Amino acid sequence: MQICLTKKLQSELGVAVENGSEDNDFFCWSANLINVNRRKTVVVVNDSNRFGFVLQGLKAKDFKIFRELVTEGIKKCLRDEKIKEETIERYIQSTGEPVFTKTRGRSYVARLNKACEYVGYFGDLFDPDIPYQKRVSDKMNNDYITVREKKDYEHPHILLLNDFEKFAGDPVISCEAVDLMVKLNLNSNTAWRRIVTPVDITFNQLHEILQVAFDWNSSHLYNFRITDESGQCVVEVVSEYEDMDGSFQDCETLLDYDVSLRDYLGEQYKIVYLYDYGDSWEHEIKEQRVIAGHDNNYPVCIMGEGNAPPEDVGGVHGYEEFLKIIADPQHEEHKSTLAWARSQWHRDFDIDIVNRRLRNVLRQ
Repeated sequence: MQICLTKKLQSELGVAVENGSEDNDFFCWSANLINVNRRKTVVVVNDSNRFGFVLQGLKAKDFKIFRELVTEGIKKCLRDEKIKEETIERYIQSTGEPVFTKTRGRSYVARLNKACEYVGYFGDLFDPDIPYQKRVSDKMNNDYITVREKKDYEHPHILLLNDFEKFAGDPVISCEAVDLMVKLNLNSNTAWRRIVTPVDITFNQLHEILQVAFDWNSSHLYNFRITDESGQCVVEVVSEYEDMDGSFQDCETLLDYDVSLRDYLGEQYKIVYLYDYGDSWEHEIKEQRVIAGHDNNYPVCIMGEGNAPPEDVGGVHGYEEFLKIIADPQHEEHKSTLAWARSQWHRDFDIDIVNRRLRNVLRQ
């Protein structure tokens, strides 16, 4: 494996490098050193697909074991994509021992610099307590990049999977997933979705999935209330924008970024997702089954029924009034209500649109 270092990173490591001999872009990773939030930050990207990862806060002792850090970073970013462990090990063995080389030409440096520039936009997402920056890496890997041979744009994480499928000769994704039934309480009206998602997501990511599935626009506060079989609250999961000294005094309160869905699955738990404290949209979430060896690393809506209300319609009773008005062309507010609904991007449930948007939702 070639780790192709910029001159700045070579200087930091204090190593002499030579021109590399590897011709296969897939076995080469380019790395650069930048400063984000006044901390040393290393950006590493694959020369073939420009998929990579970000490390921050490295000390002198870390640079002494930089080969090991890069190798472990590659393994971690591939595991995060749910690539099979045996495929990862085969790849690492095929690349050989990691060696430091010069960067491989202007085009590769330009790609690396673009990734570094993009990483710099997300200084507020860095976690100062850990070196491997998953949230920032996900952002970088979800950027749209040019693919010259196709004269098109694509995401690095899609290009990575294409490369690995060519390398392995068969599908490379495998993960544990959960099938969730999510029902929106609308009294006499119906809106529900069945969603299969990797199980190791946070409640913040579950919130993003549900926003897409029900065509909300994430403009209001929300929480997840998890209770046990007796109805006793186990934990209240809230967003980072929530007032932690607010109304959840009867229950432990945790931030959604810090809580995994996996920890609260099973018949002993009931999960209710409340979106928009004014309109009070209550969604009941039930586990249908756990799937071993699932072949998607992103959520999929497998079925659903009914439209979600438009934002700010006034709760369940306001939505019922809204439906009456738009169903009656003779109503004096019919045209204005339709125009308002369009301004809210209200539309009929379309599973194909939902699934196109879900493809990248975990990287937001």
